[in-house]
Amino acid sequence: MIFILVRSRLRGFRDVDRTVGARILLAFIVSVIFDAIYLAVLGPLALERLRSGENITSAELSGAAWLFILAALVLPALVSYAIYGGGKILGPFHRAAARLKTRLTDSRFESTPTAWDLAMTTTRAGWVRIRIADRVWVGGRFGETSYFSTYPEPRDIFIEEQYVMGELGAFIEPVVRSAGVWVAVTDEYIVEWLHDAEE
Repeated sequence: MIFILVRSRLRGFRDVDRTVGARILLAFIVSVIFDAIYLAVLGPLALERLRSGENITSAELSGAAWLFILAALVLPALVSYAIYGGGKILGPFHRAAARLKTRLTDSRFESTPTAWDLAMTTTRAGWVRIRIADRVWVGGRFGETSYFSTYPEPRDIFIEEQYVMGELGAFIEPVVRSAGVWVAVTDEYIVEWLHDAEE
């Protein structure tokens, strides 16, 4: 479960993350792999210690507790980070595998579930404007405290500094005493990101 939680945090939710059965199955498979490795590495030592018949010492009990924390929490989190979030660690291998797959299969599959998710997670734009109706715009500065939702949640966006907008989408001036604006983005809206506000 630790492996899956870290994976979901690093790469975001996918279809497989929405169903409990798929997550339990993946957790079972990952657990079998980790347990098999732990058994291969630690099994002989544990068996030899049990066969000795000596009393368990407090140091051994403390060591077993720390080993459990390492094996059950730390190692699964580190492996998940190395696979799904460690761009510096496995990034070159992921890119090489993607290039090889593209050449061999001519596949253009993108793991990001929607264009919204791709735009929201890769843009470096500092401003956003949303046309909610003809000549009706909402927009402002999209900064550090702004927020957006990603799959599987419905599309919405919080803009931290709202601006009065012109009929053609021009940023006129900040809304006085505004603490931001939230917009539930529907299919009829047009969302535009801009690197700099218009003069």
